[in-house]
Amino acid sequence: MKFSDKKSRRGFSKKSLIFSLLFLAGISSYSENFRVRKLIPIEFNEISEKITVESGINDALWVTLPKDLTYISGVEINLKIPEDIITWRDSVAYMLYEGLDPSPSEASQNYHGERLYVATIPGNFSLTLYVPVSNDFSIKDNPYSVKLPVQPAVPGVFLRFMMVMKGVPESLENSILEITAKPVLKNKGALSLTTNPPSSEEKQYSVFIDDSPVQDYKHKILTTGEHHLSIVSDSYRNELRTFRIEQAKTTSLSVNLRGIEPLLKLLCPKDTQVFLDGSPVKVSSDPVTITQGEHSVKFILGDYEIVKTVSAMNGRTYSVNLNVDATITEEN
Repeated sequence: MKFSDKKSRRGFSKKSLIFSLLFLAGISSYSENFRVRKLIPIEFNEISEKITVESGINDALWVTLPKDLTYISGVEINLKIPEDIITWRDSVAYMLYEGLDPSPSEASQNYHGERLYVATIPGNFSLTLYVPVSNDFSIKDNPYSVKLPVQPAVPGVFLRFMMVMKGVPESLENSILEITAKPVLKNKGALSLTTNPPSSEEKQYSVFIDDSPVQDYKHKILTTGEHHLSIVSDSYRNELRTFRIEQAKTTSLSVNLRGIEPLLKLLCPKDTQVFLDGSPVKVSSDPVTITQGEHSVKFILGDYEIVKTVSAMNGRTYSVNLNVDATITEEN
């Protein structure tokens, strides 16, 4: 490009920028009728999808969100800007609408809608737009993106492109924007808790997550990261668990509820005879359920016999361990 061309374009850019600013100042949010050359649809069936399309000037983008917005806080729209639009910066505007009539369709070009936001495309090679669709939208501002200050009504995001600068080359109208869109996910996931009582008759208990009482624990939405679960009951033993929540995923947790009757663990060498309150007991890795009160445990191993007494209380687990050891000493 010659120096005179650059100087002329800089002078033209100043005038066109003034025109753009006047244009933007005169079109605050209101309802309007408008026409688009073509509507380009993007439909997300999964929350992890990323879809790339191409759009021309005077086209519109219709982003349809999944029906379940539990984990979606907004939409990220990245524009790859061609060189001619960069050269003629602020020549193209993008506009956000809601309440479209008729409903956005590739078969329709004429619409009536409420314009929520408008701005021009800057002289950068790319621009990322963040459009919130939930109050729970936590994307931070940065120099390379724009977080729109408005929230359109779902089920989708309607973004229109339009030439707003006079005197630009005719070739500019043939410019193509490469657009990549994807949902912005909340930093949340879900806990699906299943409790299994020891009998068919389920008794009352309370569930706490991070020390707060929880009613709907079958599908509880939580922030990502580590959490603590406690189950408290007068009829079952207290249960404590630690679990992690991952973004946009459901963590399943199953807890077996145990009765409050005392449990007795018996630990002894092989071939030891064990008697509980005078009755023989088969030793296994599983604890024996006993009643509250005093109990006697007798171990017989060869000629060795020992009796221990256990004072059992509800909600407690006791271990009785028979240790048979040999001691080696050195004599002078």
